[in-house]
Amino acid sequence: MAPPPPAKCPTTVLDLDDGLLCEVFLRLPALPGLVRAALSCRTFLRAVRSSPAFRRRFRELHPSPFVGLFIQRLLKGWEPEAASFDAHHRCPDRDFEAAVRGGDFSLTGLPLPDGDSQECGDGDNMDEDDEDEDEEEDASPVWEIERCCDGYVVLFNRRAQPLAVYDPLTQALHLFPAPPKDFSDAVNYEFHIISSEEDSGVPPRVVCFCSGFFQAVVGVISSDSSAESEWRKFPGTAIGVTGRMVNGSVYWTHVGKPYITVFDTTTLQFTKMDLPPLLAGQKGRECAFVLGNTKDGRPCIVSPDLWGGCSLDVFFWRRDDEDYDDCLNYWILDKSFPLKTIRQFIKFSEGDDEFIILRLMDVIDGIVYLRTEYDGCRGSSAVAILLSRKSGAQNDL
Repeated sequence: MAPPPPAKCPTTVLDLDDGLLCEVFLRLPALPGLVRAALSCRTFLRAVRSSPAFRRRFRELHPSPFVGLFIQRLLKGWEPEAASFDAHHRCPDRDFEAAVRGGDFSLTGLPLPDGDSQECGDGDNMDEDDEDEDEEEDASPVWEIERCCDGYVVLFNRRAQPLAVYDPLTQALHLFPAPPKDFSDAVNYEFHIISSEEDSGVPPRVVCFCSGFFQAVVGVISSDSSAESEWRKFPGTAIGVTGRMVNGSVYWTHVGKPYITVFDTTTLQFTKMDLPPLLAGQKGRECAFVLGNTKDGRPCIVSPDLWGGCSLDVFFWRRDDEDYDDCLNYWILDKSFPLKTIRQFIKFSEGDDEFIILRLMDVIDGIVYLRTEYDGCRGSSAVAILLSRKSGAQNDL
């Protein structure tokens, strides 16, 4: 009688190849779970490290949550006060709470913007007159938050003119040189982050927009002081423009102009695109709409209903499927969202609902952010700036 066949060794999760492991990891609920799994054994860590495609797909399926708001008020003389942070999460989450506790949301890791640092400016090239001028006006000790993007906080000091990009969660700090001396008379600055999708260890670059009374310039600057920045003159008027980074290009909307100025950060070239006809035809338009991006990186425009209805109109930049295909993209009115349900989330005092104004703030990765404003008796103005690790958690576009 033949002996019975040897018992098969049980199959464990460690016997799975990297491809199957990655398919399992995609079903984890959030990034902290993936980190814990990857650090539990070398096999799991190798599977995660060896596949950039998996990491990209995980980010797409698990967008990072909305973290909170930085609030910074402007005092007399337009001097900013120290920023405060209001963390926000819709439901209790231990990972979220631990991240906020471990982060530096008080921004204590920033150096003083004293203007003397060789990393943050062109101090070696200043002549004696400029040095005397700087001595008369000391740098403000407060960093001004210009914007938040991809988990970074972009900060600027208008007097000393250093620029800093700071990640409060990882406490990674990148200092950038000030704009060239030729543009030191700029009265308005705007900064946009270019972060690496593939390697989070690569320092981000910054698109710097500087506008003065006579001209405006745009350049891409790096934290590497040896890398020379290239600057381009902004075409047309720069008065009242508002920029938004979308998929490697900056889109500027203009007050009262029927077009958008687009700057490609790869080619450093400017182009123009028309506004949707419904928006371009508005008389006395004051840019009530907001330009942003969908969750798959396409440009989109969100606008209050032009006919006075309580809704938001959403325009996508794509081909017009209903007409003949001419291989060109157009602004297409895709859908409208009714806002009647907003009352369910706002606590009104009796009679105050007549003074509540709903305003668009931003569109980030397909998430529309709005704020309510009480127009009955306004207090001191405050700027609330969103901090989001790539995207928020609201209704998708």
